[in-house]
Amino acid sequence: MKIGVVCLSLSCMDFIDVLDFVQDVGGEAIELCTVKGAHNGTLNLSDENRLSILRTVESFGLSIASVAGYNDFTSHVTDELQREVERLEYYCKLAADLSVNIVRAMGGDPKPGLSKSQMVRNIIQGFKIAVEMADQYGVTLALENHGTVTNNGSTLMKIIDEVASDNLGLTLDTGNFCWAGFSLEESYEYFNQLVPYVVNVHLKDVVSDVGNKAKFVPLGQGKMDLRRIVTLLADHGYQGALLCEYEGMGDPKELLQSGVFRQEKYVQELKAGTKQSLAYLKSLMQ
Repeated sequence: MKIGVVCLSLSCMDFIDVLDFVQDVGGEAIELCTVKGAHNGTLNLSDENRLSILRTVESFGLSIASVAGYNDFTSHVTDELQREVERLEYYCKLAADLSVNIVRAMGGDPKPGLSKSQMVRNIIQGFKIAVEMADQYGVTLALENHGTVTNNGSTLMKIIDEVASDNLGLTLDTGNFCWAGFSLEESYEYFNQLVPYVVNVHLKDVVSDVGNKAKFVPLGQGKMDLRRIVTLLADHGYQGALLCEYEGMGDPKELLQSGVFRQEKYVQELKAGTKQSLAYLKSLMQ
């Protein structure tokens, strides 16, 4: 298994600086960040520039393990669902152009007036359409345990079981179940349940903050038994990348929008937390 970094967590840095930093701290792979305005506008994802991106990443001795995709399938409106499938198709084509076979996908955000069961049914319908599209591009959609609608094991299993496609797997974020209010032991139970379907991994470590809320810290400095998780993945034949995602200062997308993410002290703190995380992960792999 290669080790590396989710680039969204370093999206305040120029893209070349991220590659240089990841190489310097011993990373081998990245998840490509696709958020508009990320990397200070230095990552050009246009069709004609994609071969250049791939060659640039490879020139640093790195590989692209996954592409960050965005979609929202919770709406019951047919036209909106189709637009979101088309939105996800953009990321599938981007991945195919970069010779990447994993696209991180989302379930979606809560919609007023819809129950959770209704939103989950809509998500299932969306992925039933999306997996056929993904198959045409030769990619696997990796649904992340993220947000509030799909951030528990039973919901994720229901989606996986009902879509029933080799083109749908999971992105396992090790910290997100705790962020959603589940205990460490409940998180481990979910890991055990979901591991056969995991095709992409984001590694986070957590401690309890004020009000018993999860706070993210560098890997090895929290309460998450990451050795247990890495061993579980290995025992189930996982061969993808293990990607650090240090978010100790808050949600990267929100910080990018606020502008505070670009301040030098934040950049240095993010780099320090990521460097510590990768060093700890490397020690686990040894």
